[in-house]
Amino acid sequence: MSSVLSKFRSIKDILSRPIIILERQIEYGNLIFGFEQRNRYTLSDTDGRPLGYLLERERSFSQVILRQITKLHRPFIVDFFDINNNFLFTLQRNFSFINSKVKVWNQNTNGVTFPENYLVGVSEQRWHPWKRKYDLFAQDGLVTSQQQEPRQLSQFGYIDAPFLSYDFPVKDENGKIIGSVDRNWVGLGRELFTDTGVYVIRFDSYRSFKGVYDISMLSDHILNLNQRAVLLSNAVSIDFDYFSRHSRDVSNGGIISFSNYE
Repeated sequence: MSSVLSKFRSIKDILSRPIIILERQIEYGNLIFGFEQRNRYTLSDTDGRPLGYLLERERSFSQVILRQITKLHRPFIVDFFDINNNFLFTLQRNFSFINSKVKVWNQNTNGVTFPENYLVGVSEQRWHPWKRKYDLFAQDGLVTSQQQEPRQLSQFGYIDAPFLSYDFPVKDENGKIIGSVDRNWVGLGRELFTDTGVYVIRFDSYRSFKGVYDISMLSDHILNLNQRAVLLSNAVSIDFDYFSRHSRDVSNGGIISFSNYE
């Protein structure tokens, strides 16, 4: 029971903040050779203090090869850890040909408080010829058995961002902003020559948007922990879908690109 409570406290400590910063680390194999490596992200507060990290799970050799073929459409499992390397929850995506769908799983091994493989929520991309759209869903209650589907998975927000947008405000059913994922410019050198990205995740409509949006545009709703976990997964999905090197470099080559010698 103590391990479950400790895990909950870590999740609450990180996700209860009004703003956190997600940064994808440089993939040197991708940068130099065009080899698609597993992604790693760091989480920090607005003062740069580390809070935790997310690491794409390394699996079999055949899945490493599959990653080179499917690139940004690849299936992945990303585990979320706090700064002390304690596992918190998992993000999972199956192979996606068009629309990505990332599920957030709370995977307790003991099942004391939460059942194993408890589905927290889903970030689901919605196809549009030029806009960047997502629907966000979260679990309202607990599951009573390990194999049972969630009692209710409710939509709490949606993203409808313009063509080539770097800002992804999340709106409620009334069109008011409840949160956002914003990609920050990190400098010409890093943007052109490295595969990194920095994202500002705003969780709190009261405390996160001073000087960003007019107060009349903001919702009264404050995201709960389940919804915040889904918004974090949405930031990872946005990074894969639009801002990874392979999403904008059709040659898929690094500095030493084998395609240059055909």
